[in-house]
Amino acid sequence: MFNYFQLIDTKSLQEKISKGGFPFSKYLFWDAPIENIDIEKNKKYIIERVVTRGFLEDFYILTQLYSRDQIVESLKRSRELDPKTVNFCSLYFHVPKSDLNVSLFHR
Repeated sequence: MFNYFQLIDTKSLQEKISKGGFPFSKYLFWDAPIENIDIEKNKKYIIERVVTRGFLEDFYILTQLYSRDQIVESLKRSRELDPKTVNFCSLYFHVPKSDLNVSLFHR
């Protein structure tokens, strides 16, 4: 299987993560002040936004900050996933689609 992370500069992203602060693309969180978003307290919100709207760099950062289990658990509780995101997450994380909820808005 092809590793898409080799297409991005993971070294600079690792440096960005190690510096602390908010590492994700600012445009993803237009509806909340970045300084008020806590990486742990707002984990589900961050995971939903990154998997539904983020760039590959954001997804890489997500996989570095949170464990697979944390990401999958948040995805299983989410009510914000569209059908394409459910399909991607099911394939990437090896989770049955039936375990992921598709938002009624996107049906």
